[in-house]
Amino acid sequence: MTIQSSDLKTHARRLRTALGEDGIAITHSQALELVARQHGERDWNTLSAQSRPLAEAPTSVPFAVGDAVSGTFNGKPARGHVHGIAQTIKPDLWRLTVAFNPPVDVVTSPLFSAERRRVEIVVGADGRSRRLTGTETGVMELARA
Repeated sequence: MTIQSSDLKTHARRLRTALGEDGIAITHSQALELVARQHGERDWNTLSAQSRPLAEAPTSVPFAVGDAVSGTFNGKPARGHVHGIAQTIKPDLWRLTVAFNPPVDVVTSPLFSAERRRVEIVVGADGRSRRLTGTETGVMELARA
């Protein structure tokens, strides 16, 4: 049996209200994180991704949380791991949070640099981002390392 995401959010609202009545003020996002831990997950995003009804489940998720990945970001080599994953509105598109190790210079200009340790980007089953740059290539292209 799959729990609906809306049921989990209702649970979080009730938890927040109950704690508030006892003088413990928490934010809604903190309540969501607590609900996730009560269900044995490390965070809300992981629980929310698993709480979809079977009809909404993605056909083939290309990555999993914790997967080591390598590829390119703006044409520069990138290595790291998947820190978070959620299906987006469209089928077969996933919002990935990727933690780079080592950090990646995300700037395309040779005049300056800016290193990032973590990015969030939408990719398809092929591991390529759907955001295009002026060169008509995706910003990120990943594969399991």
